[in-house]
Formats: sequence, C-alpha cells, structure tokens
Amino acid sequence: MSAIKHRVKRLTSQLEEVAQRGMDRHIRLGVTGISGAGKTAFITALVNQLLQAESHQLPAWQVMAQSRYLGGRIAPQPDLTLQPFDYNGAIACLRQAQPLWPPSTRTISEIRLALRYMPDKGLAGQIGRPVTLYLDIIDYPGEWLLDLPLMQQEYEQWCDQIWPQLQLPAWRELTEAWCARASSLSSEATESDIAELAQEYASLLLLLKQQRGASLLQPGRALLPGELAGAPVLEWFPLPPAKLNSLGEESSLRQTLVSRYQAYRDQVVTPFFRDYFARLDRQVVLVDCLSALNQGRDQVEQLAQTLQALSHSFRYGPGSVVTRLFRPKIDRVLFAATKADHLTVDQHHNLLQLMHSLMKSSRRQPRYFGTQMETLVLSAINATRQGQVERDGRTVSVISGTDLSGTKSVRFPGEVPAALPGNGFWQQQGFCFQPFSPPRWDGQDALPHMRLDYALQFLIGDKMR
Repeated sequence: MSAIKHRVKRLTSQLEEVAQRGMDRHIRLGVTGISGAGKTAFITALVNQLLQAESHQLPAWQVMAQSRYLGGRIAPQPDLTLQPFDYNGAIACLRQAQPLWPPSTRTISEIRLALRYMPDKGLAGQIGRPVTLYLDIIDYPGEWLLDLPLMQQEYEQWCDQIWPQLQLPAWRELTEAWCARASSLSSEATESDIAELAQEYASLLLLLKQQRGASLLQPGRALLPGELAGAPVLEWFPLPPAKLNSLGEESSLRQTLVSRYQAYRDQVVTPFFRDYFARLDRQVVLVDCLSALNQGRDQVEQLAQTLQALSHSFRYGPGSVVTRLFRPKIDRVLFAATKADHLTVDQHHNLLQLMHSLMKSSRRQPRYFGTQMETLVLSAINATRQGQVERDGRTVSVISGTDLSGTKSVRFPGEVPAALPGNGFWQQQGFCFQPFSPPRWDGQDALPHMRLDYALQFLIGDKMR
C-alpha cells in the first residue's frame, strides 16, 4: 500500500510540475564552474538573498524594487534521487565564530524555492492575486560537464586529442613519468596493472589542477568520482596514439580500455546529459579568472579553451510552451567572473573586459540560436571592504579583510589586465591575487554581496512581471 501511495504522490508532483511549466511558472537553473570558482558560495548566497530579501541590497532586481516580491521559502525537493543542496550546512559554516567557506561541490545536488510575488501584467496582474514561481537550482561540477564531448567521440579519437595536451611544455615536468609508464605498458597488461595506472592518471589530473591550474581535464569523474569512486568504469586512461595504433584488435589492453571508455560514455556521461543537463532552462557558469592569472599565461589560455568547451555543451534556443514541456532549451546563460571582492572596484571593468576577450569565440553559438547571454563581474559573498589609503602623497584604493590564516590585512591587490598580456610580461612579472576568509556574519541580515541583484534580474526577472 505504501508503494502505491508513493507512486501516486510522485505522479501528482510530476503533473503539478507540468502544469507550472505550461503556465511558465517553473525554471530549472543549472549552476556550474570548475571547482574553486565558488559554486557553493554562489548558490548559498542566492538562496539567502531570496529568503531574506531586502530592497536596499537588491536594487537592480525589479520585482523587489517595485515592492512586488512577497518572499520565498524552501519547497520540497522534486527529484528525490538527487542529493539535496545543503543550504543549512553552508550557512552554519558561515556563521561560525571563525567563519569557513562551505565545502566544494562533489556531486549533483538540488534545491527548490517557491518565490511569491504580485504580477503587474497579464490576467493575474489585473485580478491582483499573488503568483508563485518555482525555482529549481541544480548544482553540478563543471568537471562533469567537460565530459559531454565524449558522447561524440570514440576512444581512439579521444586519445588523439588528449595525448598532445599531456606533452605541453608547462605540464611536462609533471606528466613525463606517467606518460613513460603508459607508453611502456604491456599489450597484455593485467587488470591490476590497468587499475594502478588509472589511479595514477587520476592523481596526475589532480596534480595538474592544483599545481598548474589546468581546467580542461578528462575524464571529469577522475577528479570528482562521486558515487563511482573505486568502480572499474573509471579505470581507463589515454594511450599514445602511436602505441594504440600498433596494438592489434585482439590485444587485451586495447579491448579493456575501449570497453571501459564506452561504458563510461554510455552509462555515465549520456545519462547525466539526458536526466539532468538536458532538462535545464537557464544556466550560470562561474569563472575564477584571478586564480588562472596567478598560474600564468598557459593557464589563462586553457581557461579560454575550457569556457569554449563549456559553452558548446549547452542546448541553446528560445523558450516556448512546447520546448518547456517536451524539449527544454537554455534560453539565458550567465557567465560570471567571481571573487570581485578580491579586487578594488576600479579594476572590475578590466576584469569584465578580460572575460569578454577570453569568451570571444564562446559567444557566437548562443547568439546564433537566439539565446540571451550576459557577462557579469560579481561577488556572491563579500569577504572584503573597499577603502583608500594615502601613500607617497597620493590616494590609493585598497581592500581590507581577513586572510585564510585569520590575520586581518589591508592590501592593494594589483591591476587586472583588460586583455591577455604577451609572453614578455609573464617572463618579467606575474600576478598574486590572495584569497580571503568569509566575513563575520550573524545571520540576521542577508549576506553582503556584489551584483547578485543584477544576476537575479537577468536570470528570473522576466518571469516575475
């Protein structure tokens, strides 16, 4: 009897969702970015603003500025197979005596908000009755999104693409030993040999990410395995194209790697696209340009390639009743440069220009398919305060905050280039943008931020008229 009740309840929930989508009162918003870009902080801050909305903190969000927003609440999660986004846990981290940043995204999670407002258009606006917009926020690792091109590739094509990257001069010091082991692997390698080298490959990818700031790394689940940790479906890696071509079709090594690649593509990547990613209506991509600048020119160039790969993975197109119900397409996408509070305000324009230059080739596809695209510089949670000091008879803009060691500091973080500097610049100097701890916060007011109201207006403002 309980099973029947569960099915009836689930069917009722699905019918309600169909009705809301048909009336354009339901949005599925995806939030992604390479780990370290601040996804958890962004979602926590976004939810916090919607729950504790204050007009003076969200002046650019029109429904708030017009006093039509009535409030929001966390609603029951629609997809019970997904891990719930731990909003309360993130808030607890931020409210500690020594506040901590919430843990990074490790798998897919979801949170649903019911946002109540007074419409000013349409029949509901004429009647004067409040309306509820349901906002589902889906948090997923950007590393997983970078796997979507595998759906169109065979193992041999993937090796042709990945192996040259492992030979990049900036990576060679870290990759040389592993590449030598992969090149000398026996054509009749055992299961344990393959598993050991696969684990070393996963460790290598993590090292490239941490020490070289690499972002375009595959397979993404090698970095963030989630529930697949230790599963054979992750025990594969690239071979040198020359070695792969020399292996016969009967080689056990070739057969094992090809079959596991195909299993990963068909049983992991394809279901992720079908069940979660392809159902999104709108998308946020968070970008940490400052960390890439710290690492050097190669890493900034790879960030541009990563943005292009992410951009080409989305299913773009204008929204309509039919597409919302049967084949959702992303009709708005926001690319946001995060950690704006780590800079003085006068450098925000340069950071925006840098984002535009990095995304030059990424903007064409969404524009072609009629998707609206916006680029913002923002800080989901302000960790610093802006200020000025006198130095050598002139006024200098600075930021003040608490560093990760707990020490209060005042810094001039430096200038951000409006475009990627030439090779000569990197040989003479570089960048050193330092992280900060979260601000002390008692939870009574909404979290301090920069430009989240502009993000809200772009992402959901048109649905709350």
